[in-house]
Amino acid sequence: MSSGGAISVNREPVYAWTRRRSPYRRVVLVSGGGAGHEPMHAGFLGHGGLDVAIPGEVFTSPHNGQIVAAVERATSPGDPVLLLVKNYTGDVINFAIAEERLKANGRDVATLIIDDDLGSDDAEVGRRGTGATVVVEKILGAAADEGLALHELLELGTEVVARSRSLSVARAAHTAPSGGDAFEVKVGELEYGVGIHGESAAESIADPGVEKLVERMIGELLDAVGPADHGYLVFVNGLGGVSNLELAHVAASAAGSMRAASAPVASIHYGTYVSALDMRGFSITLTAVHEERWLGFWFAHHATPGLPTPSAMRDIAPAEPASEAPTAGPSSEWLDEVARRFADYRSRLNDLDQRSGDGDMGTNMADGTRRAAARGGDGLAQELRSLADAYLDEVGGSSGPLFGLVLAELARAAEDEASAERLAHGLRAGLEALQRVGGAQPGDRTMIDALAPAAARDALDAEAVRSAVEGARATSQLRARRGRASYLADRVLGFPDPGAVAAALLLQAIAERLDPSATSALDPSALFN
Repeated sequence: MSSGGAISVNREPVYAWTRRRSPYRRVVLVSGGGAGHEPMHAGFLGHGGLDVAIPGEVFTSPHNGQIVAAVERATSPGDPVLLLVKNYTGDVINFAIAEERLKANGRDVATLIIDDDLGSDDAEVGRRGTGATVVVEKILGAAADEGLALHELLELGTEVVARSRSLSVARAAHTAPSGGDAFEVKVGELEYGVGIHGESAAESIADPGVEKLVERMIGELLDAVGPADHGYLVFVNGLGGVSNLELAHVAASAAGSMRAASAPVASIHYGTYVSALDMRGFSITLTAVHEERWLGFWFAHHATPGLPTPSAMRDIAPAEPASEAPTAGPSSEWLDEVARRFADYRSRLNDLDQRSGDGDMGTNMADGTRRAAARGGDGLAQELRSLADAYLDEVGGSSGPLFGLVLAELARAAEDEASAERLAHGLRAGLEALQRVGGAQPGDRTMIDALAPAAARDALDAEAVRSAVEGARATSQLRARRGRASYLADRVLGFPDPGAVAAALLLQAIAERLDPSATSALDPSALFN
């Protein structure tokens, strides 16, 4: 079977090969291994990559007969062949038998064993082959396209392997082919030095956080690969259950650790290239570049669906702050108390938001009040201004800036007179601003359903808070017409809108600032039940 004329696939036995090779390529590059590590190896077929890829069953080596059949079918009799083999017993044995059989048929064949995993450095069978496989296949793919001979590619590959090491960590196991987790990871721990088939890790460690974890990994990898003549390649690889956002965080931490170690970086690249089904973890591979031409091969253009397309990254410097931190005013006991309350509300608001949104309402509200407390304020007007600025400038999502609009109007009203009547006027102005910006109306199941009844009162007092609470609780019977909850139809019925709940809680805190008796207007637990 052909895939757009570029890749052909044989069904029985299974193997794939590229039909488009560089006219300068003199050596056929062949690799393979058990399925479950995609996009490796089939995703590395094409110009600048592999010529032949041979998959086995999940986590199982391809059979030697499968390898022989693939080479004989996909190559010409006179083509020299380089077998790229990860150091696992099944792979090594089957590829070695295939090499013997191919040589007996008159083929010119050599084998390169890739063994880079520090997590198995003391094993009798030697280090496992992991992330460096991608580095080796990318470099050799480009080198083969420049016409290097078999012995030259073997020598180059041997050098790259010798100067590459990898470490893998996992927070959660992959799902075993038979079902269930392949191994157990205790809460708050990581498997440090885990294998890509779920092999036992070197040790279980307490999760120190990304920065400390990466710092340790980079330190051990630098010790293992030694000095670099032309900088280091840093390759961060996802194991299947980690997002690109998280991998970017790991890569940024790796850059910082390399900088702290005064280790020059030639390239940092991240992505998922050697997965372990859906394992929640990542690996870091470090290659100490011995010859400058390695960089040319690493950065070279390719036309494969899955190989990395790295770019040069030299002289990494720490990011400069975008702006100066806001100047803190006098500390405010009231803002400190509001921050403490919303820290307590965080998980309950997040749980409520998870039913209809992205689960971050509690985090955003707690973050805003914490930042406002850090700003401080002398008097209600300044305190409300600190809240408004924190939500407008420093809280993400849509809810933060929307709350900021309302708080800004309340702050303006308090500047004239810090009374419940003036704040009611400010709340009405804030409500109008919200409706201009967002277009929501009462009944749309948003924070407006709590704010509008309170704004209809003459004063921002206990009665206004009770009205806000009633409005927030009533949203449990409303179908959402705004925000992400609007995509969920009736599934949100029975649960109040988290924005309306947060608005009622915030109004209670502001009313209490004027009149402590407003505390009786709201039992927070009633809004979460």
